[in-house]
Amino acid sequence: MSIRKAFFWLHLIIGCIAALFIFLMSATGALLTYERQIIHYAEKSDYPVAPTSNAKTLSLDQLIPIANSFSHKKPLSIAIRNEQNAFVQVKEGRKTLAYLNPYTGEKMDEPGLATKTFMRKLRAFHRWLTLDGSFSETGRWVNGIANVIFFVLVLSGLYLWLPKRFNKRAFKQKLTFGKSYPNTNARDYQWHNVYGIYLAPVLAVVIATAFFFSFKWPGNTLKEVVSTQAKIEKLTATPLTQGTAQSLEVLFKNAINQTPDWQRAQFSLPKTTMDKLAFSLDTGTGGEPQKRLTVTVDTQTGAILQIITFDDLSTYRKARSYIRFLHTGEAYGIIGQTIAGLASLLACLLVYTGIMLSWRRWQNYRLRKAKLAVETA
Repeated sequence: MSIRKAFFWLHLIIGCIAALFIFLMSATGALLTYERQIIHYAEKSDYPVAPTSNAKTLSLDQLIPIANSFSHKKPLSIAIRNEQNAFVQVKEGRKTLAYLNPYTGEKMDEPGLATKTFMRKLRAFHRWLTLDGSFSETGRWVNGIANVIFFVLVLSGLYLWLPKRFNKRAFKQKLTFGKSYPNTNARDYQWHNVYGIYLAPVLAVVIATAFFFSFKWPGNTLKEVVSTQAKIEKLTATPLTQGTAQSLEVLFKNAINQTPDWQRAQFSLPKTTMDKLAFSLDTGTGGEPQKRLTVTVDTQTGAILQIITFDDLSTYRKARSYIRFLHTGEAYGIIGQTIAGLASLLACLLVYTGIMLSWRRWQNYRLRKAKLAVETA
């Protein structure tokens, strides 16, 4: 058996084995393309309305006592959006304790709850094959193995795509669609080849980054081969023993003045007054790690003590951040999301054409076998 034939049968067999799971991951991935924007739109539609035309939002100093009134064991953090009427989010770690009305400080119903619930369940099915939004170790492993197979399919597909003869005509035939096809088998074969070669680079990135969600070894390996040392170490806050801290509102305004185009901000609430306070600011969509920075402010003077940008982080942390958002394409904004989404959608077509080609090959084999049996009878 030639090398090309061995690759062909490997491609066909493992493709048929993992086809269903690859199709489900691709289809749900396509549906999740604009997840962040969909959720944001749903939340925005539930923003509270200002009680009067000249109503002012509560200051951070007024909101902090309200936030601290919620039962919590871990330190709280406050998340703010630079949008009119946007809620103030009170968090305990990753858990959200409350959404506060920015004008009254009252606890709101969770904005966009129905949409977020649907997207959460869709995301869980995409990751773990569960229907109720819960985690499944089995589902994680099944999808992980299917992803590995998908990656092998991309690599073997690239080899099989190469024409037997390297000339202009052969490459043109592999790179362009025909005006018409003699039958559906010829059409599916051409679609599989043409879409496959153009999608291969994007799919390779999407699949490879998914390994980090399914398995621990990619992250551990990355941690061993790249630096975990940040260029600038974040300043450590200590309790303020002398003097008086300025208002939180003043400190926050000093921080956001460093980047007027901020979209989101978050900061932790210490149990006691500290000499420094760090504000995490995001100037992007929320999925662009290179557009995040941390501004540390002196609580007594309000002076800016330190600004840490994405470039100042360790190589490992930068890589993990990019990996997380390269998978969804968000690292490159709406254009990146669209490219990743289209690749996921067209991957469904690759599965379909691949299965149909395999099915017809098997049917033709059965017909030949039956015909041979009749002739030799």
